[in-house]
Amino acid sequence: MLDEVFTAGATILVVDDAPPNVKLLRLILKDAGYRVLEAGSGPEALETLRREKPDAMVLDVRMPGMTGYEVCREIRHDPEFAALPVIMVTALSLAEERIRGIEAGATDFISKPFNKKELLARIQSSLALAKLGMNGIIHQLPGAVVITDPAWRIIGMSPLATILLGIPEPGLMVLNFTELLGQAEKDQVVRGDLPAEFSLRVPVTRSSLDARQVEVFDPAGHPLLRLITLREAVG
Repeated sequence: MLDEVFTAGATILVVDDAPPNVKLLRLILKDAGYRVLEAGSGPEALETLRREKPDAMVLDVRMPGMTGYEVCREIRHDPEFAALPVIMVTALSLAEERIRGIEAGATDFISKPFNKKELLARIQSSLALAKLGMNGIIHQLPGAVVITDPAWRIIGMSPLATILLGIPEPGLMVLNFTELLGQAEKDQVVRGDLPAEFSLRVPVTRSSLDARQVEVFDPAGHPLLRLITLREAVG
């Protein structure tokens, strides 16, 4: 299973009108073992996408002519690329940019100036989920399951999990799962000793849930995903 989701060697299309940004991303991604394609504009990105069919796209938001939002919307209108991982590069952590990106169909986000390890983690987790057919709300997944990246950012959940957590669209909140934890559990996360089974109280529904977490690692032993199963607390 882990061999199937291992993502080294995938092809990544980098889209940015600033050559220095493209060069930096190219160096980082090639060093990580990815094949890199480049585009300096929205129209060029769409042409390269349809010709080369990359496995994922790193897309800058602010480009002249055709913005990253417009590129993403165009991609999502094509059934062939409806599930393509699109990691949008935004200015700092502006909520407005992220909301517009989610509405356009972005899979994930990375802020400028970006952290190398965070960038690679987001690309790897997005590719792994795409291979497993898991993007956003996972309609075919039974039970209440939340999928996060190694930093606890929610990247997918089942329909029942959205109900228990009171989150109809997880992406709209760009939610970190730790925001649902009590202070004691947050401290355990920081220390790295949160047990496999723990409890949480949901602010939206004011209900108590029992949770169990399982980490998924790639073949090199690096954290890839975290699967969290939820159930209503008894008593």
